[in-house]
Amino acid sequence: MMTIESRSFYTRGDSFSVGASQEHVQRALVGFGATEVRFSQRGDLNAIAFRANGRQFRIVLSLPQSQGSAGDGDEPEQARGHRITAKALELNARRFWHAFALATDAKLAAALAGVATLESEFLAHVVLPGNRTVFDELEPVIASAYRSGRRPSIRTAATSPTD
Repeated sequence: MMTIESRSFYTRGDSFSVGASQEHVQRALVGFGATEVRFSQRGDLNAIAFRANGRQFRIVLSLPQSQGSAGDGDEPEQARGHRITAKALELNARRFWHAFALATDAKLAAALAGVATLESEFLAHVVLPGNRTVFDELEPVIASAYRSGRRPSIRTAATSPTD
């Protein structure tokens, strides 16, 4: 039985590099039996894709942007602003990926303990035929149901093949 290598909850989250957090996520997923774990980035979006239990998963994350704080006054304002912004963005990215690693650990631990299944923990990120995720398909249906106040009708249930 696999054990989850949990990170210390005593850190602020910015003491781990982005790469270390991503490596932790990859090791945790592979340790759980996932294959083909891949990280990618396009613009402000980051994605993690993997296969497990006969399913393909894709998690798309948008890294929140952070505003820097005031500088020390000894350097030109533009240089100081760039330095502060770059540092603030790096710290923000470290915290974000650390939080994602902790969330992944929690999901895998729940599945390992039998509290949930991998599919239920990552259901929104299951890739369906047509390359869209469950979230992509259901988010507009759910939003419409809340706007209208009526229960949504999900009519495209899978049918078993007839032999």
